[in-house]
Amino acid sequence: MGFQFPLLLWLLLLIPLLVWVYWRRVQPGDASAHVLYPNLAQLAGIAEPRWKRHLSALLYGLALVLAIVALARPQATIPAPDNMATVIVTLDISLSMRAQDVEPSRIEVAKREAQNFVRALPDSAKVGLVSFAGYATLEVEPTTDHQRVIDQIELLQLARRTAIGDGLLESLKAIPKDDQGKPLGPSTVVLLSDGRTNSGVDPLEVTPFVKDMGVVVHTIGLGRRSNPNDPDPQWGSYWMQFDEETLRAIADSTGGQYYAAESAEALRQAYRNLGRVVGWKPQRTEVSGVFGLAAGLLLASSLLISNLRRRVI
Repeated sequence: MGFQFPLLLWLLLLIPLLVWVYWRRVQPGDASAHVLYPNLAQLAGIAEPRWKRHLSALLYGLALVLAIVALARPQATIPAPDNMATVIVTLDISLSMRAQDVEPSRIEVAKREAQNFVRALPDSAKVGLVSFAGYATLEVEPTTDHQRVIDQIELLQLARRTAIGDGLLESLKAIPKDDQGKPLGPSTVVLLSDGRTNSGVDPLEVTPFVKDMGVVVHTIGLGRRSNPNDPDPQWGSYWMQFDEETLRAIADSTGGQYYAAESAEALRQAYRNLGRVVGWKPQRTEVSGVFGLAAGLLLASSLLISNLRRRVI
């Protein structure tokens, strides 16, 4: 957090002085002084817990602190929608996505969480959809009509083989570019796969082009990691082997993040984490209004409590 007028924060040094003055005034007087005819209100005040007697003053002091901070015009960096952002959701639709190690099945969980991810993106972000099995297909060109992407995800059908490199290439082609072939704005590919490349181009041969374009690729490996001693009873250990090394290398080389999702909850959390950064940009914003509002509420509370105590006593 920064301040537009930081010198005004020196006023906070007055707070300890005000506390000292207040404390001097509430100290008891001469110990020999006594009340000849005490009444119930006075006795109640003596029996009252100390923190209640000073609560009004404490709230008043906090209100002053927040008011001074508000005068200094605090500024905070908060995420704001990036109107130029493009996000390509790239999904593996190979036959291995039928496996049920992630219940009810990998494809059903992948579709559901990808749809939730798209719903969470800023409305201004352009979102495209690419699917890949033995070949890659641009299902939806980047658009701000997010519902169209969500509907198309639901219609995806499985096919044979796996071509991660082709899916990555098709995603790059889909990103809007200028005359020099550079993306028109911050561009991100979120690629999910549950297998290994057995068709098309080697994905690691594509990553230099990704880096040259300045595109960030986040990758997700879906499914239980292969364990030769515990093969899937329906599909066999072959279906469990997603290429974690390649997916991690793609993400690392492009400045992205790799997520291993061995359960529906893990996949949900991966998309949630991505939803906090993809399509957003840090923006410096003044937050003095928040401090001013808090100061006003504390001041009102202080006056209310002081008035109630005065009526009781």
